Amino acid sequence: MSDKPTMIEHVTNIFSLVPLILYTVVAFMLTIIAIVSVWDSAVLVYHLVIPTTVPANIIDIINSLLLTITIIVLFETVAIYFRTKQVDVRVLLIAGLTGMVKHILVYNMGSIDPVTLFATVSLLAVLIAGIVLIKPGKST
Repeated sequence: MSDKPTMIEHVTNIFSLVPLILYTVVAFMLTIIAIVSVWDSAVLVYHLVIPTTVPANIIDIINSLLLTITIIVLFETVAIYFRTKQVDVRVLLIAGLTGMVKHILVYNMGSIDPVTLFATVSLLAVLIAGIVLIKPGKST
């Protein structure tokens, strides 16, 4: 038998590089977005501490910080993929939970209809149950 790879093996090797390239691009873009998000959070906190002509709203600061945390968690997911070639499900659930908390804090839940409120609470319960029940390091 020859040690020369077949055409199918060449195509398979090329296709296996596609996720790696895409995750690299995503990691690069998340890095840029995270830097901008941290800068935005720092500027908002600065405007809160040192009053200027532009008043800072505490909700805007929380929104910005939670967005930064979500970006960092997503970046961590990409980093885990590079190390293990698998995606950690718990990290994605934590990113979802952070996004839901951000949604609840930013959009006042007091003036929302009961069906949407029930759906939000149900989604939070599912996310929390998933984080608790899935063992750390569980990947797909």
